[in-house]
Amino acid sequence: MSKLTQLDREYSPSSAARDPAGTLRRYRRRSDTARSRLDVHIAVPYGAGHGERCHVFPAVPQGIRGPETPALVFVHGGHWQESGIDDACFAARQAVRHGCAYVAVGYGLAPDRTVPGMIASVARALEWLAGTGPLLGIDPERLHVAGSSAGAHLLAAALAGADAPRVRSACLLSGLYDLTEIPETYVNEAVRLTPETARACSPLRMPAPRCDSILLAAGQHETRTYLRQHGRYAEHLAAQNIPVDARIVSGRDHFDLPLDLVDPSTPFGRTSLRHLGLAPRRRGSATQEGTVTSAR
Repeated sequence: MSKLTQLDREYSPSSAARDPAGTLRRYRRRSDTARSRLDVHIAVPYGAGHGERCHVFPAVPQGIRGPETPALVFVHGGHWQESGIDDACFAARQAVRHGCAYVAVGYGLAPDRTVPGMIASVARALEWLAGTGPLLGIDPERLHVAGSSAGAHLLAAALAGADAPRVRSACLLSGLYDLTEIPETYVNEAVRLTPETARACSPLRMPAPRCDSILLAAGQHETRTYLRQHGRYAEHLAAQNIPVDARIVSGRDHFDLPLDLVDPSTPFGRTSLRHLGLAPRRRGSATQEGTVTSAR
């Protein structure tokens, strides 16, 4: 496509981000470091489908018998057509440091995969972890999930299924929860959603995710469409009596917000650690962390 329309720009996160290419390089550097320095099971199959692999970072070193630990399961973004698990390990070191296993989930990409197929893959990954977790030192009763952009959408949709395993919490970052405009944008050149499939795959038209609580966040520097969908999904969850903490994180955009996940050196990182139950809630923390603003 030679020229983006206004609607295309609304669905292009890089149109509002500061340095998306530089941030993506940081994903890869941090992910490469995590895989080189931590114990990790590489490209573990959780299903037989194309791309159904995950990198698993146990919280307890391999060969040492220890208690089963909670796990943070991360689903990467990329408009359902880019990125992968090799770029999605950036939060592993912080997760393991806080006594939590980390799992980067792959699901295959468009045009080889369909969005319904990706949703099914993410659901399959969660089911696999619920059943296989103890063999990896993971407590299946303490699964926490996080996803960014397309990953946030896929988790919201996968966890809405009647047979989805229940997870402790979800952290959904900069997601799209209504896909009905996607067929009119450049994104659909690879994704190839029909209007009917776009409606069927929209979490705003689904039951709430099966989890105890949701941390819903978006960066300050998002397009108006991403911010609007963030607000609409927060309302959707609240209307279904799901505990939701909805935040717009100042100073962050679509790409660099995920790098704060479970990072105690950042305000949103501390928020996510408390949400996961990995850090104590400090008295007066809401005042100290004024750069994270509630959108509820």
